[in-house]
Amino acid sequence: MFKLLRRLIGWAIIAGIIFLALALWQGGKPFRWFGRQSEEAGKIVREKSNEMAEEADKIKKKTDNVKGTRKKVAEDVKKVKEKIEHIGGSKEEK
Repeated sequence: MFKLLRRLIGWAIIAGIIFLALALWQGGKPFRWFGRQSEEAGKIVREKSNEMAEEADKIKKKTDNVKGTRKKVAEDVKKVKEKIEHIGGSKEEK
């Protein structure tokens, strides 16, 4: 646990030093560039996630339709079985 804490503090100190070095050397230019790039990546991620959500909705609708169809077929098979047993008699009656 202390190793993890020590590493996190070390990374925070290194990140702070890098931030100060970049700020003194180039000002806000690298941070603005990073912000623009992350914004563009965020737009792409948002678009792709929306596409994936739409596809998932389509798949869910199809599976719901298949489930409904399967239930209807199962009910119809039971009805046909009951009719056959009613007409021909059950195995127990013979």
